[in-house]
Amino acid sequence: MRQGRLIATGAMLAFCLFAVWQSLLLSLTDRLGPGPGFFPFWLALFGVVLALGLLFTTFREPATPATDEEVRILPYGAGGMRWLAIVLLMAAAAAAMEVVGFRLAMLVFNAALVIALGERRWWVIALFAVGGSFGVYYVFTHWLDVLLPDGRIWN
Repeated sequence: MRQGRLIATGAMLAFCLFAVWQSLLLSLTDRLGPGPGFFPFWLALFGVVLALGLLFTTFREPATPATDEEVRILPYGAGGMRWLAIVLLMAAAAAAMEVVGFRLAMLVFNAALVIALGERRWWVIALFAVGGSFGVYYVFTHWLDVLLPDGRIWN
């Protein structure tokens, strides 16, 4: 398990260093404030720091032989079913976004997501689903002037 973590963390470190280099090719500032390379630079730099921290802690761990529990990479049992449900829900929401629009796709996605994560109180599910779909749509389209898909049924 330690060797796999070292390989994955090394790959992440290489990716983040590449992103830092590429973001430095863009301007970090412009006359209005942050430029196109500002956020990618700081996110990649943060990733480099986290990857270095993980490499440091992984090197400090003792190299113990792997047991059967350590060999598992993906979740299994109830956790695996939740993980699979979340991945399938994201794929369905992405596929439905252009057809039904952001509001309805995210309404169903948020409700199903909260249920898949174990929530059973109807008012919590409804509040999260409506706030995460219609509320986010309102904030992005009216306050931030970001276009989100309306879908074919709203036109």
